[in-house]
Amino acid sequence: MTVDLPAQLLADRLTWALAVACAVALEAMLLRHPGLPPGPGLAAGGLLLLWQWRQRRRRPVRVAIGPDGVGVQLRGASAPLRATGPRARVLGRSVVLHWRGAEGTGTMWLTPLDLPRGALRAARVRILAARAAVAG
Repeated sequence: MTVDLPAQLLADRLTWALAVACAVALEAMLLRHPGLPPGPGLAAGGLLLLWQWRQRRRRPVRVAIGPDGVGVQLRGASAPLRATGPRARVLGRSVVLHWRGAEGTGTMWLTPLDLPRGALRAARVRILAARAAVAG
C-alpha cells in the first residue's frame, strides 16, 4: 500500500508554531531590558523558520507499506528507501520513521492526522515486527 503524504504534516505545523512562539517570547524578554536592541528574537525565529522550510523540502512525499516493512519515497527518487531503521519507533498511535540513503538520513513523525487509520496501523505492526526481529 502506498500513501501520499499531506503537504503539511502535524509535526511541520507544530514546528512552525513553536518557532513563532520562540520569536515572540524572545522579543518580549528583550523589551523588559531597555538597553538591549530589538530584533534578535525576530532573527532567531526567522532562522528557525528557514531551517524548517529547508527540512520540509527534503521530506518524503510517499510512504510505502508492504509485507517486508515500511519505506519512504523521497522527492525525485524512483524507489522507496527502507524506513524501519534503528531509530524507528512506535509512540502510542503514532510512528517515527527513520531512513538512510545516498541523499542522507532522515526522521519523520507520522500521527493519525497525517495517515489513514489502516495505513498507520500497518506501519506500527511492521515497525514492531522489525524491532522484534532485531532483538530476538
